[in-house]
Amino acid sequence: MKHKKYVLLTLLLIASSCGRSSLSQGATDVEALLKIGIIADSYGEMTLGIDPWEVVVCHIPIFTSDEIFEPSLERMSLSSSEIVKRLTPVVSYFKRHSYGRYQPVFSAGQDVTISDTEASDDCVERALDQSGPEVRGVMVIADAEHGADEFGGWGTPGVGCTVSCSARDTRRSVYAGAGDFMDYWNGDSPLDLVEHEIGHALDWPHSTTSASNSGQELYDSALDLMSDSSAPRMVISTKRHGPGTLAINLYAARWFDDEHLQILDRSRRVNIKVQLLATDTDLSIMGTRFIVIADGVNSFLTVELIAARGDNAHLKFDAVAIHRITVAGTSGVDRQQIVIDGDMQDGDKWTRDGLNVDVLSITSVDGDIKAEIEMTVKKTVTG
Repeated sequence: MKHKKYVLLTLLLIASSCGRSSLSQGATDVEALLKIGIIADSYGEMTLGIDPWEVVVCHIPIFTSDEIFEPSLERMSLSSSEIVKRLTPVVSYFKRHSYGRYQPVFSAGQDVTISDTEASDDCVERALDQSGPEVRGVMVIADAEHGADEFGGWGTPGVGCTVSCSARDTRRSVYAGAGDFMDYWNGDSPLDLVEHEIGHALDWPHSTTSASNSGQELYDSALDLMSDSSAPRMVISTKRHGPGTLAINLYAARWFDDEHLQILDRSRRVNIKVQLLATDTDLSIMGTRFIVIADGVNSFLTVELIAARGDNAHLKFDAVAIHRITVAGTSGVDRQQIVIDGDMQDGDKWTRDGLNVDVLSITSVDGDIKAEIEMTVKKTVTG
């Protein structure tokens, strides 16, 4: 679809009382943003309201042939009910970052067991097959640890669904090894991996600082739950949550609305200043949370202000971050989200292909963190 040629749009579409606003409203001037909306709509309202999850423990044989597991006699001692209690802070994490628009609810399911010739994926298939019609996601925790060189877990939104979306039908699920729930944590489990995998079940992709990895392998950004989710506790040992997530993920989940973004279309020369509120600012405060800069049919840049507080207290400073978002495939997890500059401070400037982004100031007054950004288009882009 050919997009229109506006310079800067401030989108003022007030969300309905349930918090939902169509992602396509006002976003048609950036075709890639519209594609994100179409993909999100294909999953219905799985990112809004109460989201029932069933937690299932999978028992792994001592002599399993699945090489993902650490060869060990040691097994996790927690029951599914005890894991549900450990997940209470995860509920708070998502309520906090969704501004109350989304709440996972966990309940204990029936344990499953695999044979020594079956694999970890069979744990999940068995748990999904036995789940009830009211369950929208299944979380499976193996009672054995993964090997040190293996991935910790995975998550998937399953297939698209808009009505009666039971996990048994969609195959929406999260899986993790026992590492974060072993006895040596003394009841103080890190929760960032589980939060990261739930992010995938919300159809969020990885992000990375390396374009060559396209966000698929290198989890090296401390700015995003969907990259280096352990970054907070690597800096502050008592932290158990992952960092917050990027503004584009919050928008795709409908936790930000069109009123929270501004669009810069590079179809003509322009110079303009925009005031950004930190992305964690309460939604009762009106104002722009991120800027979208049109850049071709399938990609755009985002500019946002990330406050070094709360789940992002591991960051050294409040900072403006620029990401390149490329829409690919038919699922949100296929998006490429690359850090272009993740630590812009007062006076910093980013320049490329006739576009300048200047951070004029970052201020904090009584907890109200703002940045003034000046954007200049010197060379127009029309495709």
